[in-house]
This record gives sequence, structure tokens and C-alpha cells, in this order.
Amino acid sequence: MAVLRFWLAGLVLAAAPATALAQTDAAKPTPPPKAAPAPAKAAPAAKGKTVEGITVTGGAPDSQTLIDRRSFTLGKDLQATTGSIADALRNVPSVEVDLQGNLSLRGDGNVTILVDGKPSPAFEGKGRADALQQLPADQIERVEVITNPSAALNPEGTGGVINLITKQSRGGGLTGSVYASAGSAGLKRAGLNLGYNSKTLAVTAAFSGNYQHNKGHTTDERSALDPASGRELTTSDVGQGRNLTRNPTGRVNLSWTATPSDQITGALSYNTILVQGHPHDFLINNDLNGLPALVDDRLGERRFLETDNSVSAGWKHTFGEGHELSVDAVYNDSLGRDHTIIASTQTLPAATVPLELQRDDDSRHHEELRIAYKRNVAGGALTAGYEVRREDNDANYLDAKGPTELSLVPVAALANHYLYDQLVNSLYATYQHGFGALDAQVGLRVEDVRFTLAQLTSGERDGQRYQRAYPTLHLVYKLNDDAKLTASYSVRVQRPLPVFLDPLIYVQDPQDVQSGNPHLKVKEVQVYEVGYQQRAWGQDLQANFYFRDASHDFAQTLTSLGNGVFLTTIGNFGSSTAYGADFNASGKISSALSYSASLGPYVNRIDDGGLGVSVGARSLAGVGGRVNLNWQVRPDDMVQFNVIDNGRRIQAQGLIEQVFTLNMGWRHRFTDRLSATLTGQDLGKTNRFRRVLETPVLSEDFVARPVVRSVVFRLDYRFGGGASKPSRDPGFDYDNGGAGGPGPG
Repeated sequence: MAVLRFWLAGLVLAAAPATALAQTDAAKPTPPPKAAPAPAKAAPAAKGKTVEGITVTGGAPDSQTLIDRRSFTLGKDLQATTGSIADALRNVPSVEVDLQGNLSLRGDGNVTILVDGKPSPAFEGKGRADALQQLPADQIERVEVITNPSAALNPEGTGGVINLITKQSRGGGLTGSVYASAGSAGLKRAGLNLGYNSKTLAVTAAFSGNYQHNKGHTTDERSALDPASGRELTTSDVGQGRNLTRNPTGRVNLSWTATPSDQITGALSYNTILVQGHPHDFLINNDLNGLPALVDDRLGERRFLETDNSVSAGWKHTFGEGHELSVDAVYNDSLGRDHTIIASTQTLPAATVPLELQRDDDSRHHEELRIAYKRNVAGGALTAGYEVRREDNDANYLDAKGPTELSLVPVAALANHYLYDQLVNSLYATYQHGFGALDAQVGLRVEDVRFTLAQLTSGERDGQRYQRAYPTLHLVYKLNDDAKLTASYSVRVQRPLPVFLDPLIYVQDPQDVQSGNPHLKVKEVQVYEVGYQQRAWGQDLQANFYFRDASHDFAQTLTSLGNGVFLTTIGNFGSSTAYGADFNASGKISSALSYSASLGPYVNRIDDGGLGVSVGARSLAGVGGRVNLNWQVRPDDMVQFNVIDNGRRIQAQGLIEQVFTLNMGWRHRFTDRLSATLTGQDLGKTNRFRRVLETPVLSEDFVARPVVRSVVFRLDYRFGGGASKPSRDPGFDYDNGGAGGPGPG
């Protein structure tokens, strides 16, 4: 009942206006929140200073609200300790990761993912969903959710930005930790974290390996009007998959204070995702009388390998307080190889089908240079910068057929090879000034964008060049030491992925073909947010309201070509709007019980502009939320309960159904250096992904049932630097086990 009373209090406070988060320095992560025995209070506003946020230390995960973002510490999240980054993000308010690994923020799947404020190759390509589900979350210290960034940040990402802050070494000298995990489905995971700190040098290194079996089942039932007869035709695809996944990964970060005024930073990361699987699909196409006309049993052997590398370096010179110049450079490359050999047994009509090899290869490169200058001007803080960003992709699809593997011959009509190159030049400036209790930040970003797509197979060549200006505004008004009002505005964009621009049709299977559109316009979204934050009764209560208005919206749509064949295309179909609220409450119920809870009602509306790809204008209302409970059973034992409810989401031609999840965990500290964690995921076995499509001429019911329910046990041992003292709170610091102060990260 205590949780209910606090939650109702948060809903009452929701009658006040609501928050938005701004970005004051895109390249620099904010310092981690520090736990304190008493709730931290907002600092008084001052000219040129940001109004401080409210730090919450009672819930799981811990959170800190700043002018430009909400930061969630993962140290107490047991699912993050034993699971993947996707498992950790599912427990962060406003964030959803479905069972396919697709990430969304407030229902918008176009989200930019950064690591330590920089782009990561693992989250830029088609392997992003696999990376989220395979990369261990234990290397992430906290997650920054930026729903309305300022002009200092790239406007790409209509849903916003998620910044993953990696752990940095703490303590003097050499420190480290080692862990091993084992769980259901043959899960095995091990890792080593090392750190070294001196007066001028800090080095953090993390290495891990992941081995896991995955399996799941899918059903895809479709019904469409036959273009020739006008009668209904039905198809079905019953599939099952078994995968073996290996995922070695490593990173090294260093920071060198060369002089009292100069700091040099560098980072290296390496990640490989290897998936070896056996996809099995049983296809049936029915005739006009509902009788099978085609029966095809397809058994495949798939090998997917993606290798990601990243190198970054930076230099910052401090002239004086609030006066600095920084230069940062990033280079990412990614190489993907997705090869599947398919053996088909067609029994109706009886026919001998040759072996088929599908090779989908791609390589991506990303180079980025940033120059930023900060200085206090006229009682405020000015930040100005220049960024240049270049991306190039080489995608090559090949389909070969033959009676045996040694006699496979490429089919020229199915080839698809294209090159994509994009160059973005950006200038931006933000100015922040305090006016008594009001803190205001204005910003403007101007970009010149050009891209070319050379279709080598067909000889076509397309491209676009455009300029855009992106204004931003962020306001914070301090009511008192425990309450504040916030408001913000920004313009965000979604640029089409290269695969969405490729005009050539390629065949996926006997039921599916796909093509892109090189003339897609950039989706633009106006984002408005208002909010209210309050510390009351020892609790942190927040109400945030948002409205998003999108033009030139685009999405993938499905149409029937007849004879059981369906075409997936991409196009600008009209406009969409989304409005809703985030209600959040967190704190302590008693000395042994803490909680965090969030509730997010929303309404999404889509209007296809009369283009006929959907069913005209339609709306969908829903609600999602999550509740976390931490029970400190004894000084060395904590039990955690986690409930997540992802609401229904509208799509251009249908909707994605609601998903409910129940997780539990237990952590025991044997000594200051040795601890164990046990977690259970999807205990109710309720996880499934269901997409329902319904138009006047086409319907689809797609259901995926991956085996998600699992139990994982993990053992951690920390060494070097001295062990930290026991605390009543079991949110152990896994930052390499040091007992000293934070490193220069």
C-alpha cells in the first residue's frame, strides 16, 4: 500500500507542467551520480550555471535528473549484472527493447545509440539488434536517456539519444575484477576488467566472451486479395530456428594529464558477433479454393559474422575556469558476412529445387572530427563547435543456385550491389544564461548534407544534397530547493538507411521480395516537452509531458503481387503525431525496501495522406510502465523484483501487441571482494512478439516466440586497490574493485 500511496502522489503532481532534457555537451558524459545518505537537493541557479538535478538513491536503478538528460545507474540492476545491454535497457523508463532486439524510445524506433558520447560501429548497422542482445551489460556503468537533445548534438534520431557510459577504473595502482556466468540454454560468459591509476594516467580495460544457444518459433499467416480475380488468397510460414552465438569483445580507455591544462584521451574497442544457425521454414500457398497450391519445406544453414572496430582520440586544453578548447576524432569500421545455404523440398507441385546460396555482405566506415570551444560570455556560457562526419557503405548481395555446393552458379537477375557515401558538415552554438530562478539555453545547428547511391548492378546513380537549420530551446525554473519546472523544444530528423534507398528488387524467399526508394525525403519531427520535478516525503516524483509532430514520415509497407508473393517497399506516407506522459516515482518505503516505478500513457496517430498504404488516419492509445523493488534482506543479501509492461504500438499498416515480463534476482556478498548473483528472466513465460497488419486488401498475423525464460548464475571476484567497505546497500561497485576516488574518466 505504501508504494500505491507514493505512486498516487506522483500522479497528482502530474497536473503541473513537465520536463524535457537538453544536451549541454554532446561529447562529454556527465559525472556519475554519487549516493548520499540524505536526498540531494537542487543547487541555487546562478548566471552561466546549470540548475543541478535531483539525485535519487533509493530505487533500482538509481537515477539523476539534469537539465539535459536522465541518468540511470546500473549497479543495482541484477538483470544488467548477468544479462545483455538489451536486458538492462528494458528496465530503463521510456525505453523498450522488443524480443527481436529492436530498440525504441517512447515508441519511436529511430534512436541514436552512443557509447561514451561517441558513435559505436556495433550499433550502426544491421547487426545492431544482435549487438544489443549479446553484448554484456556489466561493462556499462549507467545509461543516459536524452529525449530532447540540444543543438550541440547531432539531430539524427527522432526518438532521441541513448548514451551508454562505460565503467572506468577507480582506486590507486593496479585494480581489477574477474567474473564467470552460467545459465539456461547453455549460456556461458566470462570477463576480465583491469585498471591502472596514477596521478597523471588512468587506464581501463575490459574483455569478455559470450557463448549461448538460442531457439525460437515463428508463425506468419497472410491473407490478400488476388489482383487478377479479386478473391482472397492465403499463405502461411511456420518457422523454427536454432542458433549458436559467440561474442568476444574488448575495449581499452586511457586518459593522460600531460600538463595541468592539457588532457589527452584515447579508446580502442573490438567486437565480434558470430551466429551459426539452422533456420527451418515450412511454406504453404493456398489457391482460390483454400487448397494448398505450393508446399515448400526449406532447411537452411546460416553463418553470420560481424566484426566491429573503433578507434578514438581526443585533446582538451583548459585556458581557465569555463574556458576550454577540445578536439575529438573517431574512426569506426564494420565488416559483415551473412551466408545461408538453403535446401528446399517442394512436394506440391512435386519438383526438384536446386540448392540456393544467399550471400549478403557489407562493409561500413565512419569517420568523424569534432572541434568544440567553450567560454563564459556576458555572464553566461557559450559553446560553439564544428563537426564533419563521413559514412560509406559497400553492400553486395549475391544469390547462387545449383544441384550441389560445388556447382553453384550466381543468378544475374538476383544480384544487388551498391555503394553509399554520405558527408555531413555541421556548425552549432549554444548559449546558457541564468536569470535568477530561471536558467535558459538557446541553440542553433546548421548542417549541409550530401549523399550518393551508386547501384553497380543496374548502373543507376542517385543522390541528394540539402541544408537544414535546427533550433533548440531549454528552460529550467527553480520553484524551491526541492522542485522545478522544465520545458524544451527541438527539431529532430530521421535519415533513411542505405538499404531503404536501394531501388533494386531482391528476392528473400518464395513469398517475399523487397525494394527501396532513392527519392525518400528526410523525416522531420518537432519535439515539445514540459515537466515538473519534486522531492516530497523522501521520494522523487516527476511528471513529464511530450508532443511530437512528424512530417514526411516513412515506413516499410507490404503489398501483394499475387500468387502468394508479397513486396515490401519503403516510402514517405504522410504525417504522424505522438503525445503522452512519463510519470516516475522512486525512493525508500522502509530502511530495507526501496522502489522505482514509471507509468507512460500515450496516444499515437498516423495519417497516410491519402496514399493508400494504410487505412487513412487512425489512432492508438496505450500505456506502458515498469516497477522495481529492492529488498535488503540482510546486510549481505538483496532480492530484486522487476515487472515490465510494454504497451501496444501503432505502425503504418497495423500494430505491435503488448508484452508483459516478470524478472527476479538475488545477490549475496560473501566478502568485500567475492559476490554471487542469481537472476530469473521471464518467469511467467509471457514474452512473445506479435505484429498484426490489417488493410482493406491485406492482413497479416506474425508471431515470434523465442525461448526467453532463463536462470543465470554469476560469480564475481575483485582484486587489487583494496576492497571497498561493506555497506547496507548491495549496489556493489564493479569498477575494477578500487576503493579510491573516481578516475579521470
